[in-house]
Amino acid sequence: MLSVLDLFRIGIGPSSSHTLGPIRIGKRYLEDLKGAVELDAVAKVVVELQGSLALTGKGHATPKAVVLGLFGLDPETLDPDVAEATVERVAVEKRVKLLGSHEIAFDPESDIVFAYHILPELHPNGMKLSAFGEGGLLLFEQTYYSTGGGFIATEKQLRTPAPKDIITTGRKVPFPFGSAAELLEHCAREGKTIEEIIYANEDAMRPREETDARLDRVAQVMSACIDRGLHKEGILPGALQVTRRAPAIWQKLKDQPGANEPERLFDWLNVYAMAVNEENAAGGQVVTAPTNGAAGILPSILRHYCLSSENPTRDVRRFLVTAGGIGPPLQAARFDLRGGDGLPGRGRRRLLDGGSGTISRLGRFTATGRQRGRDRDGA
Repeated sequence: MLSVLDLFRIGIGPSSSHTLGPIRIGKRYLEDLKGAVELDAVAKVVVELQGSLALTGKGHATPKAVVLGLFGLDPETLDPDVAEATVERVAVEKRVKLLGSHEIAFDPESDIVFAYHILPELHPNGMKLSAFGEGGLLLFEQTYYSTGGGFIATEKQLRTPAPKDIITTGRKVPFPFGSAAELLEHCAREGKTIEEIIYANEDAMRPREETDARLDRVAQVMSACIDRGLHKEGILPGALQVTRRAPAIWQKLKDQPGANEPERLFDWLNVYAMAVNEENAAGGQVVTAPTNGAAGILPSILRHYCLSSENPTRDVRRFLVTAGGIGPPLQAARFDLRGGDGLPGRGRRRLLDGGSGTISRLGRFTATGRQRGRDRDGA
């Protein structure tokens, strides 16, 4: 059973599939390699990007991600500025330290291969890594796939789907579920909210204090990302030379403190989400929710409502736990909110309303949160 903390992954932009996933693949490959051969025996590593990783990889900073993964950096803890400096140094020195310890020659221009002609059968984001010893002897080779949201998988994993879409992780929980319908059944039978059901599962994985501390860290990164995006001006990376828009829009909203139209709520939500999206495009630190491309929505709601409530710590945790419970079945079952499959219309409405009312109860601080948001931000 996946944890809420598996869904909210701290990393860097611009793409969970093309940046975060490849970082994790690079590190995972070297850890797997160490189980087969001595790391010191490796003289050369070649990384082959396949499918979408090859076709759009440069624009999504995949080569940068490859380098960071080979260094063994953890996306959740790496400093974006340090990461950028590391990549720039490798481009000049043409050397990497595998897992931060074993140094070898590595030229990103020749040792990262864009295999445009290979379209993987199992998943469009394929990444094959090969390690060679002295004299060119192949020591270890493995292909991985970046499946979205920072998740990665081997060929064996993709060819063996999880029964009922419940991913086995070795964690036994009191309320396992693989669909929104099963989650709601637990709520109805136990008379509990989605928050309570998910917390019970999380409590079976680790102490409540650890879960809450990590949720608080997720919220901190989300909020800090908004702040950076609201204050950083200039041009975003890439050939299109796109100008950041969030700082100017945020300033306009602050300059109109008397405006109170219903539409103004969406202006605030949009500018917060835009701030995150622009930070993501710039390669800044973001939280997948559940992907980098969608990373602006939850932080926007969290900032405008939860962080302005009477009890922000409680409401931030409640919001993230509930969202983290709803997210996996939607993602795993390819749930279609427009009615194509999954729950009938009434079930979809109940799901979005929080099953036993979890999300709807958040409405009790919506009005005060909105006013406090205006008081704090000047609009």
